[in-house]
Amino acid sequence: MPVRTLVAPAHKISLPTGPILFVLMIAALGATWQTSVTVLELPSYLVPSPGSTLTTLVARRGVILGQTLHTLGTAAAGLLCSSAFAILVAVLFTMSRNLTQATMPFVIALRTAPLVAVAPVITLVVGRGFISGVIIVIIASFFPVLVSCLRGFASVSATAYELLYVNGATRLQSLILLRFPTALPHLFAGLRVAAASALLASMLGEWLTGNKGLGLLILDSAEMRDVELLWSAIIVATVLSLGVFWLTGRIERSVIYWNRTE
Repeated sequence: MPVRTLVAPAHKISLPTGPILFVLMIAALGATWQTSVTVLELPSYLVPSPGSTLTTLVARRGVILGQTLHTLGTAAAGLLCSSAFAILVAVLFTMSRNLTQATMPFVIALRTAPLVAVAPVITLVVGRGFISGVIIVIIASFFPVLVSCLRGFASVSATAYELLYVNGATRLQSLILLRFPTALPHLFAGLRVAAASALLASMLGEWLTGNKGLGLLILDSAEMRDVELLWSAIIVATVLSLGVFWLTGRIERSVIYWNRTE
């Protein structure tokens, strides 16, 4: 009778999940911040301690929250407009090669123009306010979505496209049934970049135009030497960027459920 060797199953080592790793990373950054302030003896008027910064963040949460909502509103409106316009332009470019060759140089020129130079012109045309901030965000976030969408439309399998053509599908049907689903992963990749660019552009527009928001709060607190408020606003802006990136990823996994890797 054969002898069976019983081998105890190896215990799996459970690694920290994403949220736990994020909390550990925040704790490590806070410890590094506090250690740098203590060891290097950095003056408080340059780099405040994490404790004093968090105290200011809690004590002045009303001011910070109000400015944050202005920045988020401008960034969200600009991102929605730029995404819709970029998808429409990508569809037109896909349908017409001549239109692409005639228009793409102007799109590239708009992208390469520095926002610092464009913002004053926008302010002169539409004035200071919400609209000028939205236009700046549109200019900053339009190109990543357009390029990603065009790349997605171009990545369609020739075999699949020919199959639809043989079965009598029109160009519009091919666009809806084949090109859009294929382009979704590329589109969301561009949206992640565009979302971060939208927040930065929103704050930049506030610096240049004097509109309300985190950008103006950072500028004013730096001029008034309110270092704790300055660092609090920087922390909030960083957390917002991380949150937008995470939210875009969650929406992508919900929409493109067939493309999950886990």
